[in-house]
Amino acid sequence: MKYHIVTLGCPKNAVDSEGMDGILADAGHTRVARTIDADVIIVNTCSFIAAARDETVDVLCDLGAGKRDGQRLIAAGCMAQSHADLISSVAGVDEILSTQQWMRIGDMVAPPPQPLALSPQPSYADWRTAQIRRIHSTPSAYLKISDGCNLRCAFCTIPRFKGDMASKSVDSILAEVQELVSQGVREIILVAQHLTDYGSDLKLTDGLATLLDEICQVLPANVWLRLMYAYPHGISERLIAVMATRPQIVKYLDMPLQHAHPDTLRRMHRPPDTDRTRGVIRDLRAAMPDIALRSTFIVGFPGETSAEFKELLAFLDEVRLDRVGAFRYSQESGTHAATLPEQVRPQVIEKRWHELMHLQQGISRERSHRWLGRSIDVLIEGHGSADDGRPIAVGRSFRDAPEVDGQVFVWGESPIGDIVTVRVTQATNYDLWGETV
Repeated sequence: MKYHIVTLGCPKNAVDSEGMDGILADAGHTRVARTIDADVIIVNTCSFIAAARDETVDVLCDLGAGKRDGQRLIAAGCMAQSHADLISSVAGVDEILSTQQWMRIGDMVAPPPQPLALSPQPSYADWRTAQIRRIHSTPSAYLKISDGCNLRCAFCTIPRFKGDMASKSVDSILAEVQELVSQGVREIILVAQHLTDYGSDLKLTDGLATLLDEICQVLPANVWLRLMYAYPHGISERLIAVMATRPQIVKYLDMPLQHAHPDTLRRMHRPPDTDRTRGVIRDLRAAMPDIALRSTFIVGFPGETSAEFKELLAFLDEVRLDRVGAFRYSQESGTHAATLPEQVRPQVIEKRWHELMHLQQGISRERSHRWLGRSIDVLIEGHGSADDGRPIAVGRSFRDAPEVDGQVFVWGESPIGDIVTVRVTQATNYDLWGETV
């Protein structure tokens, strides 16, 4: 069979898509670059917020309407789990495969079709321990170390359809690391809903730090290891020490804080310990002075007063994070937050979002300008040219996670997949420019 996979949503979905790719390729099926050439189209769906679900339905509708005779359309992933009835009603969708059943894609693709019923309590056991070959062809790869979440944030729907956090076994992760390295990957990015909760279900003490130590024992010194989605209340002294001393771990950390005012955090069902967060940031910078810190925040959460928002701005002005993303609060059906009084008016949310991003733009520019005249390692990911025809290589430094952060533009030609040392000659709000040393 010829198949084509469309991936929507977050990096964790990308990992599952690569796993499905490997299963299908090992079964003798052939991946094709265009949907029109495929016998089977698989859409790995996203259900994070309403906008993501709208995009998913639009993509499925377009693909369903354009199907040729004999073509099959499978909806897989998060929205197939959370809104199975809605997905099943989309014209042209032949079968659905939940986010916790993606390893059965081979059974579904193999003719004749074998529709799978969604289980109300699907098992993670196979996902946590199985050795799945992933097909990966770029210098960077995501590695999902757990799925689901033990937190019950008031605004989030993920635990409702993914359940509690389930960790992938250490041995399975190490095998996946080694496989990715064998494919030429130069950067491995660890992702999870809650990275710093890793191993709690496996009865590991300081699980993430333990895992990082194990990974670094098998990871070559010239391969980067990046951490995404680490909550501050799980950042221990040992984790900071491991990050600081292991050369493979890039000095970068994404901590999704969501807000800084204790009252807002309480309404979010988040730990209202902003002072502890300040302490964690101080400890991280004391151990790794150049560490790049990223976070995300929600503006306009129900009940957010002007004073609470101003405190968030003051917090950002104080801690000077390198990278910040901001979400406009989205009222998600089925969440506790959707039932709260004092929903903030959309016009107010929009104004606050622009105010926060304007403040952070100046902070990000200041943090970038610290690198002027200094050297920084850059992972080359692509090529281009200037208006005058001069060649430019495009890549990312340790400060830049794929898709969400900036880039580094390097004068001259450097092979894709190389890590080169660059002297920074120009800094903008989010990007750096330089030349190889």
